[in-house]
Amino acid sequence: MSAFRPTRIQITVAIVLILAIQRAGFMLLGTGHLGKFFLDACIVVASSITIACSLDAARRSSGAPRIFWLLFACAFVLQWVAAVSWTYISFFHIHIADNALFPSIFYRLYAGPMAVALFLSEEVRLSKLESFLDGCIVVGLVGLTMFQVQMAEQGSHDATIWQLITVSTLVNVVLVLAAAARFWVTGAGTLHRLYGRQALYLAIYTGIALSTSYVDAYLPGIDASFDLIWIATYLAAAVIAITWNPPLLEEISQPRFSRRTSLLSFNLILAAMVLGSAILGFRIVSSTRLVGLAAIIVVLFSYAIRCSLMQDNQEKYLAALQESRAALQQQALYDELTSLPNRRLFAERMNQTLAVAQREGYRVALLYFDFDGFKPVNDRFGHAVGDLLLRQAATRMNARVRKTDTLARMGGDEFTLLLAHIPSREHAAQIAEELRRTLSIPFELDGHSISITASIGIGVFPEQATDAAALIHHADTAMYAVKREGKDGILYYSPELG
Repeated sequence: MSAFRPTRIQITVAIVLILAIQRAGFMLLGTGHLGKFFLDACIVVASSITIACSLDAARRSSGAPRIFWLLFACAFVLQWVAAVSWTYISFFHIHIADNALFPSIFYRLYAGPMAVALFLSEEVRLSKLESFLDGCIVVGLVGLTMFQVQMAEQGSHDATIWQLITVSTLVNVVLVLAAAARFWVTGAGTLHRLYGRQALYLAIYTGIALSTSYVDAYLPGIDASFDLIWIATYLAAAVIAITWNPPLLEEISQPRFSRRTSLLSFNLILAAMVLGSAILGFRIVSSTRLVGLAAIIVVLFSYAIRCSLMQDNQEKYLAALQESRAALQQQALYDELTSLPNRRLFAERMNQTLAVAQREGYRVALLYFDFDGFKPVNDRFGHAVGDLLLRQAATRMNARVRKTDTLARMGGDEFTLLLAHIPSREHAAQIAEELRRTLSIPFELDGHSISITASIGIGVFPEQATDAAALIHHADTAMYAVKREGKDGILYYSPELG
C-alpha cells in the first residue's frame, strides 16, 4: 500500500483551514490565558505536522538527503519543545515572563540543525562525521548570537531595539546566504535541490522574523495579531518537505571549486568564527560571558577534532595508496593463479642471485619442472580443475622450499626453482627428488583423485652455465630430455643433450 501523497489543492486547502482556525480562535478568545493556550496549541499542531512531513521525506530518501531531512526535523523538534512548554504554561496558568529564557531558548536553537545541514556533502573524501563537525562550528557562532538576542528580548520595547533586530536579522541572513551559496556551488543533483529548499525556507523565516520584530518594537498595538504570522514558517516548512520527490537516478555533478580552495575558504571562515565568538563572549558583562566561553570551546574543539579527522583521512589515503601500489606490484610481478613469482620477477631474482654467487664463489642450481599428464586433466575434468591442480601443486612445492630460494611459474604447467648457494652439485638432485615424490602423491580435487608426475631438468652455475640465459636453456633442455626418455624423472644438463 503506497503512502498518502497530498495534491497541491489538498495542501492549499489544509493551509487555509489551519490559518482560518487560528485567526478565528484569536478573535474569539483574545490574548488571555485561554487564548494563549489555543494559539500555542496551534503552533504545536503545525510543528508536529512539519516534523511528520520531514520524517516522511527522510523515509523516502537515502544517503545525504535522508540526513538533511532528519536535521530539518530536528530543527522543528526544538521549536516543538518550546511550543509544548508554552502550551503547558498557559494551560496550568503558570506565571512566567514572556521574555523568559526558558522555554523561548528552544526557538533560537533551531539554527543549529539548519546550519549543520549546510555542510552536507556527498564527496568521497568528506565523511558525514566531518560534515557534522563542520556544522558544529556554525552552531557555535549562531547559537551564541541567538542567545544574545534572547537575552536582549528582556527589553523588547527599549529604544535600542533596532540594534537587536539588526543583529537577529543578520544572523538569519547569514544562514540564508550560506544556503544560497551552497545551492549555487553545488552541481546539478539531489543536494542542489535540497539547498534550494533550505534557502527558500530560511528566506521565509528571515522575512517573518524581521517583520514581526519591527512590529513588536514600533507597532505595539497590533503586535499580538501580527505575531500570528509565525505559524506560516511551520506551514511553509511542511510544504517544502511533503513536496520533496527524491530523484530516481542521481545526476553526476562536478564541484565548482577545487579541494584546496574549499579547505582554504573553510579555515578562513573558521578564523572569523573564532574571532566573532571571542568578541561576543567578552563584550557582555553579564552571565552571557559564560555562554561566549562555551561557544569558543565548541569552535576550538570542533576545529581540533576536524583537524584530527583530516589527518586521519590523509593517513588512510596514504595507506590506501600503498595498498594500491602493492596490488599493482602483485599483479606485475606475481602469477595470478598461484601467487608465485612470474617470469619477470624470477628473471630479476635470478640475475641478483647469479651476481652474488659469482662474487662469492658458490654454486647455484636451476630446476625446471613440467607436469606429466596435465593436459589430459584439463581435457577430462575441465580447466577449473586444472587450475585448482596447479594451485595445489604450487602450494605443495612452496612448502618444501627454503626462503632463500625462488619458486616461480613460467607459464602453463611449467615451474622453475632457483636454488641459491647449494653445498654440492648432488644437493640439487636431492631437492628435485623430494619435490618429485611430493608431486606424485594423488591430489583430491572436486571429488576426483588425480595423480600426476613431473619431469625435472637441472642446470648448475657456474659449472655448466655462466649467465642466466644459458642456465635456463640448460635446465629446459634437460627437462625435455627427461620427457623424451619416458617422463617422470630427473636429469642434469650435459653437452650431449644439445
